[in-house]
Amino acid sequence: MKLSAKSEDFLENLKLYLFSSGKNMDESEEIIEELESHLYEAEKAGKNIDEIISMSPKTYMEQIADEVPFDLLSLLKYIPIIFLGGFSYILLGQVIRGDLSYSFVQLIGYPVIFLCFLLITSVTFKMIASKNLTRVTEWLLFLMPGMLIICFFIGLHYLNDFIDSPDIRFGDTVSIITAILAICILIAIALWSKTWFSIIIPIILFLPEAAVRMTAFPEETKIIVTSALTIVLFLSYIIMITTIEKRKVD
Repeated sequence: MKLSAKSEDFLENLKLYLFSSGKNMDESEEIIEELESHLYEAEKAGKNIDEIISMSPKTYMEQIADEVPFDLLSLLKYIPIIFLGGFSYILLGQVIRGDLSYSFVQLIGYPVIFLCFLLITSVTFKMIASKNLTRVTEWLLFLMPGMLIICFFIGLHYLNDFIDSPDIRFGDTVSIITAILAICILIAIALWSKTWFSIIIPIILFLPEAAVRMTAFPEETKIIVTSALTIVLFLSYIIMITTIEKRKVD
């Protein structure tokens, strides 16, 4: 069974919309499979996706979402995984910089930031899934939660400097064990999600910094070279993903 590229995109967006709305995934899959069969028969009869749903994608997805129950248990299952993944990124970065320590402000601030990240990501995914956007716009929106979280982390950094609170510091042995655990968690998440995302992003973010730190460059040069390498790697990754998706469509 082969649907048009537009119908395939619509089904993928519907799946993303239901997932980001916290809907039961088993029931979502059943509805999507039924809709896939319906779309196939309708396209065989010469109709396109716009005629079949006969309303805006956003309105249609909202109607489907109303039919699927909210799945709190699944949501509670995903939240610890996202928290572990997020903290693994932070821990790896701190171990590379040789500063594995936390204040009480940070211990409170990090979970709050992750909850904000989940909320912003959910809203962004629903917006992307329910609107007909260009690939460039989609990528820009995908970057938005990450950019906002970076702003939150910068704000937390200055708040931590402003508020005097005790620090909890860890030695070299704990740092090495922490780095190994963080890497294992990121690999486990990649295997669980069947994507390379949780491995590729730390490589892009931390490998240039770790490599440049071993050089004898002045500190300012290290910052510039690290930033340039990170941007080049990130853009290369986006181009690679876009090329692969384009080949699949062709």
